[in-house]
Amino acid sequence: MSADPALLIAGVAIALAVPVTFMVANWVRKNVDHGEARFGPDGKVIEDEDRK
Repeated sequence: MSADPALLIAGVAIALAVPVTFMVANWVRKNVDHGEARFGPDGKVIEDEDRK
C-alpha cells in the first residue's frame, strides 16, 4: 500500500513545523531587541552600555 505523495509531503511538513517554530522563536528571543527598558529612581531610562 502506497501513501499519496501529497499526504506524505503534508505529514513531513507537519512533523517539521513544531521544531522549526521553536527554533525560530528561540532565535528571535536571543537576537531581537524587544524594547524592554529599565528605569532609575529619577524615572529616566537606564542605558545598558554593553548592548550597543
